[in-house]
Amino acid sequence: METTILVTKVLGIYMMSSGLLLILKKKSLIILLKDFYDHPALIYLTSTILIFLSSIYLLQYNIWDGTYKTIITIIVWLTMAKGLCYIFIPEILSKISVNKHQKYFILYGLIAFFVGLYLFILK
Repeated sequence: METTILVTKVLGIYMMSSGLLLILKKKSLIILLKDFYDHPALIYLTSTILIFLSSIYLLQYNIWDGTYKTIITIIVWLTMAKGLCYIFIPEILSKISVNKHQKYFILYGLIAFFVGLYLFILK
């Protein structure tokens, strides 16, 4: 199996499960996020993992050809940005994710689920 297809399928499964988490466990997720942002070491570890994994992918497969590979590249770039934001502006991310966006969790969950489903069913 080609690496990009494997990454697409894995990312699709991850996005579908994350979408379901946002839809079905909204209250638990709010508590989980508050706890996450109270532990700087965990934030740093998470950011390091996100930056490391996205760097590996982008160095090998930074593809902008207008196919599904471009969608994966955009998602990986967003993952890199998220990792960098965890390092440099975790307080702002905490306020945004816990306080301001919790009323949109179901919408975000539906979007994540259907994008993940699309990625998973690609050839």
